[in-house]
Amino acid sequence: MMQIPNLPVCVPAQQPSYNAVKIDVHNPMVNVPASQQMPAPQYAAPTMPYYSYPQAQVQPYYMPPCITAPEAPTVVPPTVTETPVQPVPVATVPVQELPKQPEITPPAPVITEQVKAEEPKAEAPKAAEEKPVEVVEPKEVKPQVDLNEFIAKLTNNDYDVQAAAMEEIANMVDKEPQKATELLDTKVVDALTNIMTADTSALEGPTAEQQAARQKMFANEQLTEDEQKLATTISPKEQAERNKSYAMFTAAIMQKLYGEEVQKLTNSVVPLTELPGAVTVVEQLKNNPNPMVRTSAVEALSYIQNPSYKKDLETIFKIAQNDQDKNVKDAATAALAKLAEV
Repeated sequence: MMQIPNLPVCVPAQQPSYNAVKIDVHNPMVNVPASQQMPAPQYAAPTMPYYSYPQAQVQPYYMPPCITAPEAPTVVPPTVTETPVQPVPVATVPVQELPKQPEITPPAPVITEQVKAEEPKAEAPKAAEEKPVEVVEPKEVKPQVDLNEFIAKLTNNDYDVQAAAMEEIANMVDKEPQKATELLDTKVVDALTNIMTADTSALEGPTAEQQAARQKMFANEQLTEDEQKLATTISPKEQAERNKSYAMFTAAIMQKLYGEEVQKLTNSVVPLTELPGAVTVVEQLKNNPNPMVRTSAVEALSYIQNPSYKKDLETIFKIAQNDQDKNVKDAATAALAKLAEV
């Protein structure tokens, strides 16, 4: 008998599972060991499906396994002359070539304004490195007025030096008020107060010859050269009293400047009793025995008239109208008339 060779046995290999339902589309890896698989990225679970078409369950598809023939029994062929087995001709099926598809040129992408807007903009050229800022130390602001010099003049024993300093202050307040504000200092006020309250009783007054020469001068009589000199010479006491009048006028000028500056800054009026030196002027009006000084006090208070001071000043001027000296009375009457216009 002729022995039929055994058919080749096809060992079924483990087929991979290509279940479309099980494939992770975010990390498609098939038949890769778990140790080599990349961890799937974490995405937020969608709250609703992306598409709304009905979905049918996809059936798994498996490749057909190889057919294993059953093992044939061993047959002992008879002792005969073996006839060669003629091979069976196998028909060759011609492979039909598929027609070539025409090449399709994809259209050029249309650049919309939105795409143009998303194109990275060319970076502007960097500006030149800025130079470090130089810190300039503030310059020392020098005062416009030498305060110590004015104080030294006001406290000088020479009455003419005192008078010249007070005249300079009055001119500065009139022409350069902003510069004169530097003189609003307690030391200046104290110096003026000391001049107003100085005791002049021990100072030498005019002599009898001086008084006689002045009488002739007031009467327009002919004076000799010596009499003219005597009449125009001022005694130390007269110089001190004159400076009291100057100090009152200077104080009044500075009081008005002080009140105006405070009103600019605080929009309020300084009370009369708080003006620097004002109380001293009122005391001289009441108590100084020299009628010239009392007259100067009335005129100084009249200079600082203000609607807020009207009531107080009216009381002071009415009292001054009762003074024994005619010049003081006349000065008080003129001050009241001026106060009525405020």
